[in-house]
Amino acid sequence: MITFMRRYRKGLQLGLLVVIAAFVGSLFVFGSRSFDGSSGADGDRVATVNGEPISRKQFHDRYQAVLDYYAQANRGRLSPEIAEQLGLPQRVVDELVTEAVVVQRAQGEGLGVDDEEFNAAVHAMREFQDNGRFSMDRYRRFLQMRGVDAERDLRRYLTMRKVQRMIAGGVRVTDAEVEQAWQLRREQVRAAWALVELGPLVASAAAPDEEIAEYFKAHGEEFKQPERRKVQYVTLVAKDFTPKISDADVEKYYTEHTKEFETPRQVHASHVLARVGETGGSEAEDKARDKVADVIRRARAGEDFGKLAREISDDPGSKDKGGDLGWVSQGDMVPPFEQALFALKKGELTAEPVRTPYGFHAIKVLDVREGTRKPLKDVAAQIRDRLAAEAAEKAARAKADEVRPALQQTKDFMAQARTLGLAPVETSMTKAARPPGMPEGADSLEDAAFALALGGVTTPVKTPAGWVVLKVVDTVPAGVPPLAEIRDRVAATVKRLKADALAAGRAKQLADEAKSGNLEGAARKVGASYGETLRFSRSKPAEKLPGDAQLAALQTPTGETSPAVRTPQGYYVVKVLERAPAGPVDPLERDKLEKELTSQKQNQVWERWVMAARGESRIEVVGQKTPRRG
Repeated sequence: MITFMRRYRKGLQLGLLVVIAAFVGSLFVFGSRSFDGSSGADGDRVATVNGEPISRKQFHDRYQAVLDYYAQANRGRLSPEIAEQLGLPQRVVDELVTEAVVVQRAQGEGLGVDDEEFNAAVHAMREFQDNGRFSMDRYRRFLQMRGVDAERDLRRYLTMRKVQRMIAGGVRVTDAEVEQAWQLRREQVRAAWALVELGPLVASAAAPDEEIAEYFKAHGEEFKQPERRKVQYVTLVAKDFTPKISDADVEKYYTEHTKEFETPRQVHASHVLARVGETGGSEAEDKARDKVADVIRRARAGEDFGKLAREISDDPGSKDKGGDLGWVSQGDMVPPFEQALFALKKGELTAEPVRTPYGFHAIKVLDVREGTRKPLKDVAAQIRDRLAAEAAEKAARAKADEVRPALQQTKDFMAQARTLGLAPVETSMTKAARPPGMPEGADSLEDAAFALALGGVTTPVKTPAGWVVLKVVDTVPAGVPPLAEIRDRVAATVKRLKADALAAGRAKQLADEAKSGNLEGAARKVGASYGETLRFSRSKPAEKLPGDAQLAALQTPTGETSPAVRTPQGYYVVKVLERAPAGPVDPLERDKLEKELTSQKQNQVWERWVMAARGESRIEVVGQKTPRRG
């Protein structure tokens, strides 16, 4: 649809069905791609499910398909770095495992998709249809594009869909469940609260040496560290090399990069879409073209274009807005639409229907903003800062290259660094585990350090702090460090535990004394802060009260006091001052609530089935020490 022609970003929300949908969608949009074409022994699998291997190629294909899915839908690339930070690689592996478990169990219980069901499902898929009828040519093109695994992947997808429908499709909610959910969400309470804060107690807590030693002796495993490298390094910071930039340099950059300072021409566009596939010469094609041609004729005869869009357009994203697409810049739309749009003047309408991959369009320009360029005086400071930053970065890298040979040849890295006027640092580093299927790189300080042999010195490594030259001076195996190295950490733990115990005791005293009815007085007695909320509910939370404390209030009878509730801030005790029932279910909200509850209940049933299937399976993920059930 036309709304997908815009470039915008959406939040990443990934579940099994999204992963499968992303992959199946890629079957029709993208060719078969993988990060590498390797195959073979143990290194080519990322997991095994009941003896069935999940290959590295399967992982890479699925992972890339998900990245492509979001790039295609959101017109914004989800970089591999960000995806890794979000845990996407691990989630894709986990979903491939779940898919294998579900398909295996389905086949074992006779729920797999047989040939007749497969053929019927394929014939019903719009991707394989031409003018509403199954097209063998389209299906063959699909198989040729995806290769030998195409039908297998499609059959697995259809099996997943069939099993889920069978397991959860018949689940419904009762009227009583709807009523109960309405009451839970809309019932309001007003509460008083008291807080025993942890922060001041931690700050005032003491940790004598004997207590630190005793705790470390009993709980040393809490402080176990992975394999480490002892390193020495220097950092060349770009800002230390910032040069002065002349007015002539600024003017030269402005002259050579004028497009950076131009605001492009924008057009306020509206359109009517008659949706049709990309095939040409069909009856549907002719009908769509005639439909749009009639819209153009009627608009030229004086009918309101917005009204026509609301009545006729097939674009759900703009139809209710009278076809309004807002302000459009070049590059926002697919080329055929954009070419026709930017050829129009304000108030003009396309003379003929415009064909795009989405169908035929009638396009109207509501307004135009001509392009402008910012004057040099307005952007000179911005240019100067940019040129200075770029020059400083180059100078810092050059200095790092310059000092590295001396640091590499010396026996005393720290002394040589000081001789060179640098500030060396000595510390230790750990290496985070990489997700299954993801290749290791040497593009970070951590990777560079762990790739070196003992005594080795890195080439300059770019980091957020600057260019780093690092030497590995020792290797420390995984284990619990000596107390002397982590004394501060152990002391902080001892202080936190003592403060928590003290806070818990005061909170219990507070809760006990508040049962008499005076929460504010009890709070003063133990040194707790006190406050009261406005009315709140599950659907309209209180502003300053943490979620766990709100939940305690919602579950506490009117006039009574809750037990102490542990939160990151400390221990809360709440007293319910008044409660307002939700009343009968709003008829306008009933259908929406019923659908939401039904979806939740179906998901719960499906998840329980999946977890049961996983629990009965033998699953081995590469990188994990032992095989596991579920």
